[in-house]
Amino acid sequence: MTEPILVVDIGSWALSAAVVLPDQLLPVREPVTGAQRWPGGATLVAGAGRGQLTVGVPAEQARDQHPRQYVDGVRRAIDANAPIWLGDQLVNGVELVGTALEAVVDEARRLYGSVGRLVLSAPVGYRTHDPRRESLVAAAAMTGFPDAELVCDATAAVLDPMTMLEAPEGGHVLVCDLGATWTATVARVEQGRAVPLSHEGSGSGRDIDVMLAADLRATLAEWVEPAFSAGGDTSVRANLHALDIARRLKHRLADAPEAAEEVESGVPAYRLDRRMLDQLTEPATRWLIASCRAVIARAGLVPADIMAVLMVGGAARLPGVGPVLHNGLGRPVTRPADPELAVLRGAAAWARARAERGVPADPPSWRVEPLSWTIPGGRGRLVRWLVKEGEGYARGAALAQVRIADDQVFDLTAGRTDGVLLEQRVAAGGMVASGAVAAHARLEPASAERFQLAKRHHLRVAGAWLLTPDRRALIECSRTGEYVKVRAIDTGALVTELRPGRGAGRTQHAQVALGPGRRLALVTWDADGHFSVWDVLAGRMVASFSDVHKPDAVLLNESEWRLVTTGEGAASVGRYRRDVATVWDLATGARLDRVVGEDLPKRFTGYAETSRADAFAPQMESPDGRLRAAALDGTLSVRDLETEAEVFRADLAPGRPVSTAFCHEGRHLLARGTDDEGTWVDVWEVLQAA
Repeated sequence: MTEPILVVDIGSWALSAAVVLPDQLLPVREPVTGAQRWPGGATLVAGAGRGQLTVGVPAEQARDQHPRQYVDGVRRAIDANAPIWLGDQLVNGVELVGTALEAVVDEARRLYGSVGRLVLSAPVGYRTHDPRRESLVAAAAMTGFPDAELVCDATAAVLDPMTMLEAPEGGHVLVCDLGATWTATVARVEQGRAVPLSHEGSGSGRDIDVMLAADLRATLAEWVEPAFSAGGDTSVRANLHALDIARRLKHRLADAPEAAEEVESGVPAYRLDRRMLDQLTEPATRWLIASCRAVIARAGLVPADIMAVLMVGGAARLPGVGPVLHNGLGRPVTRPADPELAVLRGAAAWARARAERGVPADPPSWRVEPLSWTIPGGRGRLVRWLVKEGEGYARGAALAQVRIADDQVFDLTAGRTDGVLLEQRVAAGGMVASGAVAAHARLEPASAERFQLAKRHHLRVAGAWLLTPDRRALIECSRTGEYVKVRAIDTGALVTELRPGRGAGRTQHAQVALGPGRRLALVTWDADGHFSVWDVLAGRMVASFSDVHKPDAVLLNESEWRLVTTGEGAASVGRYRRDVATVWDLATGARLDRVVGEDLPKRFTGYAETSRADAFAPQMESPDGRLRAAALDGTLSVRDLETEAEVFRADLAPGRPVSTAFCHEGRHLLARGTDDEGTWVDVWEVLQAA
């Protein structure tokens, strides 16, 4: 990302916002109180015509004078998919959310300057093509952001860096968002993002507050009604204030170590202890456990398939909810610090990854270029053209923007050629389909090249990638050995998969190798020295063995199909402890030899920690001998060997090693590297000019 992005989490009765920079997350605080979370209500103040909508603290301050013109959440009308009455006027959800967004955007610009993009959280219940999603987008357009993007709140919660979740590829997480509405969502981790599979929701959070406010009003009836009798609307005004007190009291009790709390001074003594709070919460927690089991079953899973239960939202602070979830599901429960900000932090992490979602133009094969793009999901609606007809553009420039079905917005960029946009064949609001011509452009003569590369995939795993020696398949292996996946190079599609199991809860390590007959194998082991050998394509274990010592180093010899493991302190020479290396036959699991000494790994030539059959290399020529790809200091360069001209360059991982490979036909170029998050592979299609 190169421009500041404003991220806004619009909750049921509060909202929070932050400006995202490459290395910073800058909070946009409520300007009156300086709080991280803005009150989510709105008040329609009487005036000429329809009056004026106010939000945030000014709306809270105005509600005493206009209690019937107040709503405690700007998202209420969008949730209901219908306008609501504020006093004697109907107000729709787009107006309410748009007014709140205008206030947040103005404050963000006052604090931090210009903002380039806007990202909004959307409830998991807002499905694709839901008119409520369209209302959020329309509200964002009111503030000058027609290209605003939506991210599911459950997806964002999983991406929150403060959850410290290390979810493996294909792992499942249960997200319990406990705000004014309580939701339970099962999400699967795919390519670094969380995809919701099933969910249920209820108004449990609001119900708890309503019951607590009703008890408070009943207990303090002699004080409450006279206190708010001035100016009419006594019951409405009293109920709003009772709800405020109930929420503050509940949150104070949840955060306090004491067993009881009193409301703030000025209110007659009203005590709330944990026993009473647990009683009020008990119906909601019963619903939560039942819903969690239901959404797990609807996703085709059992509780044991859930790697973790993640609690976010303000009610995640309630002391009794976490233990109930743990006891009811038997799965570990985690709650990040400041759980009510988890969705905001996760949405910021999602926004930072936006640079990976550019869609380059398909390279042309003639001088007057028809511009077409491969749209994620097959089609999308054109938001706007960024280059006018007759205007020139530089290579790689963003020409237009398209919104796909789940409301992600992608830049449609030019290829590696400068040009002039001659004709726009799709108007704003029209549909752009993959492969269909959306515009025509004239290439600059100096830009024509014999070869062009179009990026097709960016694949990532918290583990390792291997290219088979025949260069026909990519092998994806998780760090813990939980799975091995064989993928097609051209599409990235899954060909076959092996999941050997979790090893009875032990921490696993894994190495992919090619055994006898070039059979793809997986070797797994744990910290106690238990080893297993799996045939990946057959999907079965072929050998297992155990060492009596905990392994320090594990090395494989693929040509001899043997494994050596070393451990400290296995033998004594005088008063010194010496290392011992044990050699195993991977075909049978039999122990072949034991060696005592020092620097044992250096004695075993032909053994390595990674597969030597891997086809990636720092430099590689295409099968037809026309191109050479080389990676130096994280920069990939591709040269035409006939003309010695560089036809492609990309800075992939500055300062880190990158290896390259061509597929067996030479139609695809691959680059592999590592970063702090794991190992990645980029795949480009190699196209030749006519």
